Amino acid sequence: MNDYYAVSSKESIRLLNSSEYGLTKKEAQKRLEEFGYNELPKEKKFRLLNIFIGQFKNPLILLLILAGIISFFLGELVESIAIFAIVILNALLGFYQEYKAEKAIEALEKLSSPTARVLRSGEEQKIPAKEVVPGDILLLEAGDIVPADSRLLDISSLQIDEASLTGESVPSKKTIEPFKAGISISDQENMAFMGCTVTYGKGKSIVTNTGIKTEFGKIAASLQTTKETITPLQAKFERLAKQIGIAAVILIIIVLISGTLQGTLTFGKMLLFALVLAVATIPSALPVIVTVGLSKGAKDLAKKKMLIKKLPAAESLGASTIICSDKTGTITKNQMTITSLFCSNRTITVSGTGYNPEGNFFEGKKQINPKKLELFFRIGYMCNNAKLVRNGKKSEILGDPTEGSLIVLGKKGCLDDKQLQKKFTFIEELPFDSDRKRMSVIFKNNISKKAEAYVKGAPDLLLDRCDKIFENGVIRKLTKEDRKKILDVNRNYAKKALRVLALAYRELPHSKKYMISNVENNLVFVGLAGMIDPARDEVRLAVEQCQDAGIKVMIITGDQAITTKAVAEQIGLFRKGDLILSGEDVEKMSDFELEKIIDDVRIIARAMPIHKLRIVNVLQNKGHIVAMTGDGVNDAPALKKADIGIAMGITGTDVAKEVSKAILTDDNFASIVSAIKEGRNIYDKMIKSAKYLLSCNTGEIITILTAILLNFPLPLLPLQILLINMLTDTSPALGLGFEAAEEGIMKRQPRDPDEKPISNKLFASIIIIGLIMGLGTLFLFVLYKDVSLVKAQTVAFTALVMIQMFAVMSSRSLSPSLAKLNPFSNKLLFGAVCLSVMVHLAVIYWVPLQAIFGTVPLLWGDWLIILLVSLFGLLFMELSKLLMKSNMFGRRYVQ
Repeated sequence: MNDYYAVSSKESIRLLNSSEYGLTKKEAQKRLEEFGYNELPKEKKFRLLNIFIGQFKNPLILLLILAGIISFFLGELVESIAIFAIVILNALLGFYQEYKAEKAIEALEKLSSPTARVLRSGEEQKIPAKEVVPGDILLLEAGDIVPADSRLLDISSLQIDEASLTGESVPSKKTIEPFKAGISISDQENMAFMGCTVTYGKGKSIVTNTGIKTEFGKIAASLQTTKETITPLQAKFERLAKQIGIAAVILIIIVLISGTLQGTLTFGKMLLFALVLAVATIPSALPVIVTVGLSKGAKDLAKKKMLIKKLPAAESLGASTIICSDKTGTITKNQMTITSLFCSNRTITVSGTGYNPEGNFFEGKKQINPKKLELFFRIGYMCNNAKLVRNGKKSEILGDPTEGSLIVLGKKGCLDDKQLQKKFTFIEELPFDSDRKRMSVIFKNNISKKAEAYVKGAPDLLLDRCDKIFENGVIRKLTKEDRKKILDVNRNYAKKALRVLALAYRELPHSKKYMISNVENNLVFVGLAGMIDPARDEVRLAVEQCQDAGIKVMIITGDQAITTKAVAEQIGLFRKGDLILSGEDVEKMSDFELEKIIDDVRIIARAMPIHKLRIVNVLQNKGHIVAMTGDGVNDAPALKKADIGIAMGITGTDVAKEVSKAILTDDNFASIVSAIKEGRNIYDKMIKSAKYLLSCNTGEIITILTAILLNFPLPLLPLQILLINMLTDTSPALGLGFEAAEEGIMKRQPRDPDEKPISNKLFASIIIIGLIMGLGTLFLFVLYKDVSLVKAQTVAFTALVMIQMFAVMSSRSLSPSLAKLNPFSNKLLFGAVCLSVMVHLAVIYWVPLQAIFGTVPLLWGDWLIILLVSLFGLLFMELSKLLMKSNMFGRRYVQ
């Protein structure tokens, strides 16, 4: 049986064959053998070798390995060694970034209590938490981590923080009464769940489930069965590798047949040349350029408060079409804040948010003196067990967040601890319980020498205990009209999703013992306090920027729908026509029904972990690239399944951090926006590098193929092609990885998830630039070939290199931009161009290299002609951008 919350505490003891005195030592040992240790299953450890081998699963890397093998058997040892060096370098870079393997189950274990206090044969014992068995009687008090799922038997003002499991921002106030079967975990207030922290009071419970059968255990099991989604970049790599592989095979066939038929070379030499050209066709530098680009992007993202755990995730951010975010601690501050007061028949607004004790008080637009509200502040401040502390520059609350909000309110109202301690002496506390739903404290007023009771609680129940009202410094009789107005204000606060507390007090006659019966009667009603967990200040702007960028935002939370809707409206997320679903709604609907409406859903409230995971699946089935933010254990399965799981760095549990691909170090939703911008820029830079490299390769192919078809001598030698492919192309392409973001990058719609890595527009651009390079090179070759074949080949070799240097400057922007032609705005790229030119000068002017690469020195006149042709090439490249300007980035994904 799992529905222990639906039966009485006595029935739970009977069903578990235990007693109120606990198990005997013998019975506990027997059950330990039957049920096993109270611990979570351990995943197989990731071995370092497995991580390293995983780096070679990239299809482009496999193509490179094939190219290296071909080069080796062709006798091109230098090229073969260089290719394998690139492969190893890429693997090492990826290995370094992905060294932190998944430890989700270990992180869950860390949240489990190492020891537990139990009753065995009526005696209290402290035992290792892993030895707890079903039927054990647990003893719980503030500060304890619950060691196993258990049904509460006896409580004293017990409150348990279940935020990491349910997403609730306020600790659950516990009861021992049974509930109706079928309710969600967050509503099972007579249960204590493994891994949750006791924040207040004490209690006794009977263990119902241990290990994998606990709610934490179920999450652990779902993490094991949840497959990790490959990122959009990884999927595009697979398609790109296929495209390039097919192109290489076609090229070998065309060049081999054409060259043989034309008689350019013998069949054997033509086969050798065709294979070398095919090797050059593969942009061998692209994988390492992508890896370096992602590493650079990951460093830049770290500066923007986003730590990337897996490199491809850096680009995935920019591809996101929807962000599924938790509410508590992500959209909101996770700091209960009093925003409105009803006191002396007036509604007063309180400024300031969170636990920072700074704010003012307003009636309408008029600021009022907080001294007029001193009694209101004093009741909330003294009927309280929370504490406000400073942690560096931040203020934090120790204790219940609701009580903490009253402490902060008192500080805003200028209450002074020393003065209060001087004027009042503590006598007695009547703790909160779920039956009467209020708490009272009794203090001796050292000035009047009388005892005073300060009471806070649920408005409707507390109002029943009041017969007088405090209004503008005067106490008078509480009328029916007063009661009606107070309850109306309470209802209006509730409609605004405010949590409401009523405050009251009374002077007490002397008594030997203060009890509920002689304290909580004939109270003086003082006022109502309305509070809410407010949205972060930056979130509204972040949501607007997401909307400008075509990125949807959906809140998936364990909290109530009315509270979440109020927050969503506050940040501009919820609009007319948007839908709200509950976890129960999701459970009742089929995947088909969900897919039909999911794009209009903005809030899913009272959601359980399984619901979050299902929503991610439905969105992915609709073609969305899903970014999932979260901090709790309840988010872990969905974080793992999402295209890009983002854990909160401050409030996030270890589990959430370990299964995610990225960690938001400041827990600020707004930081996601700047991270998305950087993610889009990462993709742009990789497209620029890929476009440049493939354009260069296309230029080489067009030069060779056209010469063969026209029955010309070969304008380039195999080693010259290999040098261009290995060095002259690579270093400038790396420099493109340091480009700043294009203007308007966050005004674009997201990329189409189904878009080919080389779109039709981009392919046309590559062909145009390749034609410019190839025909410009061939033109100069023809100009010199009748003078000297060696010089003609040297001129063609030099022309191709120089046109490529101008091409890399043109590639800095995917649209026409004079600013991007400034070589000094990207100093690393300028340095890479200078390096490539110096290497080329060495090849044509240093005698030892002349012999190896078959070059001769060029004169100043030769250089002038080459530079003029290269400048014309640059002009044509920029003109081609104007032709491609319409939808240069490929078809956009319109949701």
